[in-house]
Amino acid sequence: MLREGGLIRERRDEAGHNWFQAEPASPVFEELKAIVSKLASRSQGGETILVVEDQPATAQITRILLESWGYHVLEAHGGIEAIAIFEQNGDTIHLLLTDIIMPGVNGIELARELVRRSPRLRVVYMSGYPSEEWKGDGAAFLAKPFNPASLSKAIRKELDRTGPRHMNLS
Repeated sequence: MLREGGLIRERRDEAGHNWFQAEPASPVFEELKAIVSKLASRSQGGETILVVEDQPATAQITRILLESWGYHVLEAHGGIEAIAIFEQNGDTIHLLLTDIIMPGVNGIELARELVRRSPRLRVVYMSGYPSEEWKGDGAAFLAKPFNPASLSKAIRKELDRTGPRHMNLS
């Protein structure tokens, strides 16, 4: 079933199931195809991110945003919990997004430990406090509060970065 000038074509297979597909004859088909392709290549996603944030509301909002962009997210509310999660899932984690200022194991100590265990791990620090301490680790930084665009850009930039990270592990 196709209506003249429509964007979607309805099909029925031999078993009687209906399914839909984009209508290539539509005058805007190529434009829509380009937009979808551009959005898909921009978000990429699929990678696993370990979010470590001691403020549950911030952790939850960050997780929801990242999941909406197609990332798989593991969430921890402190350094000790993050290490436990990493012990179980370390082979699948691509990036650590961690708050710097946390009770117990802080974000810098956490990043150093996890990168020691998995040198390919990418790191993005986040904090609402200005600090020079993190800069020596060669990792990306995201100032809080952040907006979705700055979060997306920081994560994607770090995941797409090539070459070695010069993280100070001492």
